[in-house]
Amino acid sequence: MSAAARTADAGSPVAINPPWLFTAEHLEWREKVRDFVDRELAPTVAERTVERHFADELIPRIGAEGFFGVRISEEYGGLGKDLTSQCIMLEEFARVDGSVCNIIEAGSVVGTLVEAMASDEQRRGYLPRLARGESIAAFGLTEPHGGSDAGNMWTRARRDGDDWLIDGAKDQISTLSSAVSEHVIVFAATGEGKAPERPAITAFMVPLDAPGITLGERYAKIGWVASDVRRIDFDGVRVPDSAVLGEPGRGYADALNLVTWARLAIASMATGVIQGCLDATLATVRERESFGRPVGEHQDAAFKVSRIIAKLAVARGLTYDGCYRFDHGHDYGRQASVAKLIAARLANEVAFDAVELAGATGLLETSAVARLYGDARVLTIGEGPEAVQKMLIARSLGLR
Repeated sequence: MSAAARTADAGSPVAINPPWLFTAEHLEWREKVRDFVDRELAPTVAERTVERHFADELIPRIGAEGFFGVRISEEYGGLGKDLTSQCIMLEEFARVDGSVCNIIEAGSVVGTLVEAMASDEQRRGYLPRLARGESIAAFGLTEPHGGSDAGNMWTRARRDGDDWLIDGAKDQISTLSSAVSEHVIVFAATGEGKAPERPAITAFMVPLDAPGITLGERYAKIGWVASDVRRIDFDGVRVPDSAVLGEPGRGYADALNLVTWARLAIASMATGVIQGCLDATLATVRERESFGRPVGEHQDAAFKVSRIIAKLAVARGLTYDGCYRFDHGHDYGRQASVAKLIAARLANEVAFDAVELAGATGLLETSAVARLYGDARVLTIGEGPEAVQKMLIARSLGLR
């Protein structure tokens, strides 16, 4: 057995780390992230959840560890790691605190997008601060009326001399009002596309303090309850031509490329929810007694825990198989949809059982399983709901 394989199976007796997918470096990275999460997040997560507190005070500490810049190239101040490493990080955060994980996921996804789309001058201007968590840029694609049909875009940007004027609205946007939120990447229709109902779309890096921007009230949610999600409106917001990211008219194509691999990020967060439920449930069934013996010694409870283990293995295997394909240049689109579809669904099933096994305490806001139950529900929708994933899988099989 290799050293990496031995490390994968070390520690918890329920560790499920496929040794053929994780290198020793990946496993060391997992330990680093886990130590940070257990030390910095776990002691106060219940308090943040009950108070719906957005964790501004944690952002500098998260940034100092390089978590926002995990996939940003070292040339621009990031860690230059692979997608597997990013998903390991997100899994560990989601295991404990989905709200903070949402902040990191949004920030790290945007950093990767900027590096892929921007000019070298823009990269050098934006990426070092994004990588360190000194600046956060929101991702403005979803619109109030459009939902999953992101290409059906009403936000418009038109030329006005050497500038652009942006009008419209985006909805369900994360990280718009933290202490270090400075920009939002806005996708706007800028011309005729191949079909009248699908206009050409351009991406803009827009300062949040630009005149004409209005932020809506923060939404109260059933999952990721402490994260900041809201609407943003644009009324004649003027930006220079230098705000354009990538090639004009190709913003939607670039966004689709991002969303494809970001489904694996959501799958990793779902895997983290399952792991968190397993950790909490094992403690519960060993400590809680009913009818004169530990709950875990009753067959129904023991079998529920056994199913959680099996579902964790499925979710983790599918997720990191997709990451391996991405990192090694293989086709991964269908695998990303499969992983996202299955892992998110399994997270919901596991969270349901975890609450049942916890009994009445599982209904308390301060309990880990109640928090994870709400977080799991978000994951079936983020980066495309189940119906979209099924459609994409069917299309990959030639079924229309």
